[in-house]
Amino acid sequence: MTERDVTMMYAAHDAFRRDLRALASAPDRERWTQFHTQLSVHHTAEDVVLWPSLRRRGVNAQLVEAMAAEHDRIDPLLAQVDRAFDSAGPDAARPTLGALSELLHNHLRHEEQEALPLINDREWSLLDREMRRRIGLRGLRPYYAWLLRDVEGERRRSVLSTIPRPLRLVIS
Repeated sequence: MTERDVTMMYAAHDAFRRDLRALASAPDRERWTQFHTQLSVHHTAEDVVLWPSLRRRGVNAQLVEAMAAEHDRIDPLLAQVDRAFDSAGPDAARPTLGALSELLHNHLRHEEQEALPLINDREWSLLDREMRRRIGLRGLRPYYAWLLRDVEGERRRSVLSTIPRPLRLVIS
């Protein structure tokens, strides 16, 4: 596991946590849409690349299945929040946002403690490639703007140091 991989994974997880805190206190459609988009890209890349690779390698099958099952439990809550925003507005989304927050916080902690240490360099590379493919060139600026929102100081410098210099100039 490279420093870049760890930095970017934790930065994404921190951004998910940040958005959930903000949404819990003030549900906002724009922030929700950004959060949902980024979480969907992140989890789909893990589902398509990471979990199958860990399965093929024979890594703790129960853990891999638990990771996939946690994603499966998150998806319906995402759809419920979408429906609440669409039909009744931000305040109607609060109860489901609370349930989503609890489930996602537990999932991220579980993933960080048990799954991330098992990922090898090849799998990090595959995951990175899949994430970049799913984000696309047009999505790079919005992705990094989302990732770095409200991130300052050493943490910001650490994340920026993992991004190729030409891209840093475009997103700064």
